[in-house]
Amino acid sequence: MRRRPLSLLIAGLMLAASASASETDRWNLPVAVKKLDNGLTVVVSEDHSSPTVGVSVVYHVGMRLEPKNRTGFAHLFEHLMFQGTPNAKKGVFDNVITGGGGRNNGSTRADFTNYIETAPVSAIEPILWMEADRMRTLDFNPETLKNQQDVVKEEIRVNVKNQPYGGFMWIDIGQHAFQKWENNHDGYGSFQDLENASLTDVEAFHRDYYGPNNAVLSIAGDVTPEQGFALAQKYFGGIASRPTRPPPIIAKA
Repeated sequence: MRRRPLSLLIAGLMLAASASASETDRWNLPVAVKKLDNGLTVVVSEDHSSPTVGVSVVYHVGMRLEPKNRTGFAHLFEHLMFQGTPNAKKGVFDNVITGGGGRNNGSTRADFTNYIETAPVSAIEPILWMEADRMRTLDFNPETLKNQQDVVKEEIRVNVKNQPYGGFMWIDIGQHAFQKWENNHDGYGSFQDLENASLTDVEAFHRDYYGPNNAVLSIAGDVTPEQGFALAQKYFGGIASRPTRPPPIIAKA
């Protein structure tokens, strides 16, 4: 007769312990979101555990959103974003961030292209200035375009055509799983499409996809939401929104 009450007591204790553990283990991130008048979405996550900051700018353009006959263009453009602007020539972006104790990178995915920096919080304003500067425009010139076309082509040779240990799986799977061009094509691109890309194409791509209304700015670290929103307004608020191309229908195979 005592077993049932005892078992109920044990079950109740286990449930209470489980609930307590779930509360303790839960990772609650403070997130504040604001949209500027030009359409830029700003996300700030406050964390004062160290005097550092992480900055991310994500643009809603990726491999399956790039124009037809321009395969690999989203990836090519990721490279071009590090090649300087009229105000900050090639090399300035990397030198300022690494000289301030930080690091940076970028990547191109199916639906977005992201640019990230981590650094001491003292470097936040130079980082935001440079991100806003290359959102406005780039240093479009034939030498830079040719150089980065060759860089991307070399990546195709190494990572796709001559991969020594089998297929580059995330590319292969899409080509076998889907029939629709946007989901099926190789995001690294063909040599022909890359070589046919002109400065006019590059300028149009930046105009159509790299405006503030097609981007999300995230700031995480030793800043308050009020500070983050004020800095976003200071550096990005004056950039005009730009019309974007209607997105392709990518839901179907």
